[in-house]
Amino acid sequence: RCDPGVSLSPGAVKVTPGHSPQDLALARAHALPLLSVIADDGTLCPPGGGWLQVRPQ
Repeated sequence: RCDPGVSLSPGAVKVTPGHSPQDLALARAHALPLLSVIADDGTLCPPGGGWLQVRPQ
């Protein structure tokens, strides 16, 4: 499904809903899950990638 707000793209786009109001609106419009990848202690949670888990950032 194409988003009419995107006119040029190589086929993949970065969407960071926690950092951009436009990305949040895009994520909500397409029912994308909102994942938290950084835990309160600064380590990465499982959605952040197993190879960096339990390493302080």
